Amino acid sequence: MTRSAPGPTEICITVDTEFSIGGNFADPRLMPVAEPTVLGSIAGKEHGLGFLLDSLREFGMRATFFVETLQTTYFGDEPMGEIARRIARAEQDVQLHLHPCWLHYEAAANGPTESAPDDSCGGRTDAELSHFFRTGLAAFERWGLPRPIAVRAGNFQADMQFYQAADRFGFGLSSNVALAVEPSADPRLRLAGGRHRFGRVLELPVLSYFYPLGPLRRLRALAITACTVAEIVSVLRQARAQGISPVVVLTHPHEFIKRTDLRYQKLRRNRINQGRFRDLLGFLHRNPNDFVVRPISAISDNTGIDGYRDATISVSAATALARIAENGVNDRIWWY
Repeated sequence: MTRSAPGPTEICITVDTEFSIGGNFADPRLMPVAEPTVLGSIAGKEHGLGFLLDSLREFGMRATFFVETLQTTYFGDEPMGEIARRIARAEQDVQLHLHPCWLHYEAAANGPTESAPDDSCGGRTDAELSHFFRTGLAAFERWGLPRPIAVRAGNFQADMQFYQAADRFGFGLSSNVALAVEPSADPRLRLAGGRHRFGRVLELPVLSYFYPLGPLRRLRALAITACTVAEIVSVLRQARAQGISPVVVLTHPHEFIKRTDLRYQKLRRNRINQGRFRDLLGFLHRNPNDFVVRPISAISDNTGIDGYRDATISVSAATALARIAENGVNDRIWWY
């Protein structure tokens, strides 16, 4: 049975802000890449972070930037420290993101290692998880930023031990699940959206929905690079009708540029993705009675838990085909 939410549906726009290994694990001659992956500067204008901050300011909205911290074991405190402070100065929400593959460099600095880089926060020991959190929190402290209260595991790879560690380190909020991106082997973590509590940690998954592909129904995450504006609007309206809140949207700064290689040496503005983002903000701005944009740090569970587990939201075959065509054009035509 569908139902209308008692107030505006909460929308959380989340931006994973991270540097790139740049092919270094496969080819040691290639070095990791920092600023170009986040800033996306072309002819002196930022089409990544700058575009996002300008657009959010124009529409008067706050997003949550999950800023990756474990890369400090390779790059040191800068340049991500200044990026994080800049996001905070723009009055956006800055929270913790953890990609443990970067700790491969920390291990290598202590001597030769034959272990392969591991980028999962799942399947880790308590000692490893504690090291992840301590390293991340120490970076925030050195950057002079408030202690984060929300966390997102890299690649959406987490397990119950990760939630226990988050609780130990005082995190009350997380967004570690994207069913369409990384379905967990643990049925407790196969979540399509809404709110779910694991101990004292409130989990807010990226919303996943169905789309038809021939005789099959496939899952897709509500992400700027993955969905057309028509899809996003349809999904938001269905979530509203079904009382699903909050709705978590996923994006990254690098989605708003195009590149020719892992080195980010030649860049071009991604017009389609930039248009999608601004169209989403415009739609939300025009419908304040139905939707309100809030950072994850402002979400609470004082109205109860919406255990949205099995994806009930879907889009039509025509909408899915339009997206496939649009994404195909965007991926293949450099100048568009």
